[in-house]
Amino acid sequence: MRSRVAGPGLGDIRGDYAVINPSMGAMTQVLRGFLLLLWIALLVTTVVNPSAVDDNAAVMTGVVAAVYGLKFGWRRLTARLGVNRCYLCADGVAVTDRFGRIRDSVMWNEVTGVRDMAVVSLVLGCHRIEISRSRTPVPLWFVAPGAKSALVQALLDEGRRAGALQ
Repeated sequence: MRSRVAGPGLGDIRGDYAVINPSMGAMTQVLRGFLLLLWIALLVTTVVNPSAVDDNAAVMTGVVAAVYGLKFGWRRLTARLGVNRCYLCADGVAVTDRFGRIRDSVMWNEVTGVRDMAVVSLVLGCHRIEISRSRTPVPLWFVAPGAKSALVQALLDEGRRAGALQ
């Protein structure tokens, strides 16, 4: 997958990071968070009054383990296939779509600024990143999962290294 991104003339790949689809990715994060909160409430209920919760705690524990197992498996699969990734290259940034094709890219010499908006709550954490460019008014944007996404710092460091950011 790494050879696909080097094609648009962005140079060597210095890092690749996961990005999420804004609607589906945020929705799945919220649902996983609520599922985890529900599971914790069920465990507390089991400790307080064991007779009120028949064998539901074991079933719910299996469901939570399966959901989080699927999440980690999906992360590994998408990373391997190059799906929904942000590639930081020596000469720019490229973002792929859900099919592994390049959705948008920008060269460092076109970058005029980077804007980072963080959304952090009990069940959701992500960063919306917009990279402004000089040639078109439409910014390159993507959503990085996690309250403390490694992509944000790596993007800023790479932009400074390339001389596009201060």
